[in-house]
Amino acid sequence: MDNTNLLEGVQELTLYTGTYGRKGCTCSCIGCTQESYGRRHKDYQGTIEQIDTIIEKLPNLKNAYLLGNPDVSVDTEFCNEAAKKFIKSGKKVMFSTSGINGLEVAKKLTNGIDAKDINYISYSVDTLDNEKLQFLKGNKNINIEEINEAIKYCMDKGITVKIQPTIWEINQDDYKEIIDFYSKLGIEWFTFHAGSFEALQGKDIPINHVKPEKWIEIVKDLSKIAVKKELKIKAPKIFLSDDEWKKYKVSNKVYCQNGGKGLQIWMQEDGLKATFCPVLAEVMPKFIFDLEKEEPVILEKQENNCMVCTKCVDGNLKNMSVGGKGKEFILNNQMVHNVCRYYSEKIKYG
Repeated sequence: MDNTNLLEGVQELTLYTGTYGRKGCTCSCIGCTQESYGRRHKDYQGTIEQIDTIIEKLPNLKNAYLLGNPDVSVDTEFCNEAAKKFIKSGKKVMFSTSGINGLEVAKKLTNGIDAKDINYISYSVDTLDNEKLQFLKGNKNINIEEINEAIKYCMDKGITVKIQPTIWEINQDDYKEIIDFYSKLGIEWFTFHAGSFEALQGKDIPINHVKPEKWIEIVKDLSKIAVKKELKIKAPKIFLSDDEWKKYKVSNKVYCQNGGKGLQIWMQEDGLKATFCPVLAEVMPKFIFDLEKEEPVILEKQENNCMVCTKCVDGNLKNMSVGGKGKEFILNNQMVHNVCRYYSEKIKYG
């Protein structure tokens, strides 16, 4: 395979605008993979010149998803400038934020940008309980009322808002309340994440994951709510039955083995570091390459794929599994298979 063509195939970009920058992140979210990544690299704030390089290296890019440094509240003005660069070159942009500093960040982030050029702004609201939210975000200053004020501001400007909670055991029953509240505000798009079933290197998580059987129940319930309320609600179908697993193995291409439309980039002092699979890159840094100097690195064999590779599975999940590898589970006397959280059934996630 000509690896140069892999970059030509990239249409979606997830961009961290630096490795924690000079100020550090405004939150310390439980299960944050970028926190462990940032600790391994020199603090750095990206530049507009690097944005120009990204645009040049990815000729068929259509959408740039800006996650900031690693939240847009850290370097809001830069994220705004970067977004304008992408838009000027014919790309659409998306933003993701914890919602901290509410309206102030929302105004600076969208300043001078037409709503039609923003696909959406994602707010990672994990719960409506403010005390619980502060615990999950690792910041006592975040406030649910300020977040909601910012969301209403964006909606008034005609910007699509997506609510993107991460579910742990501590907030595993909050999803219905989240959907009820925000759907009444007019939000129609919700994407639920499973709290870090993948391994997090060097990070001790002080709370429990959602158990596999509970996650299966949540995914089924979210599908029913989506139909009933006529909403766009998605969650990764991480655990498959035997029959589903057989179909998955036959019909699903291994994203990480073939490259794909999506690329993640970290802006660093020593270059633009990229990967086709952020989860695999977290446990195997060899799958990170320099966008300017190196050929793209992808998997060669399917057995090394995420959630098939044992290194990618959290230790607590392994302990629940058959054989201690985190790949298979016995639930209600039935075998259940753990598959790649990002690309197993992307239509159910995105």
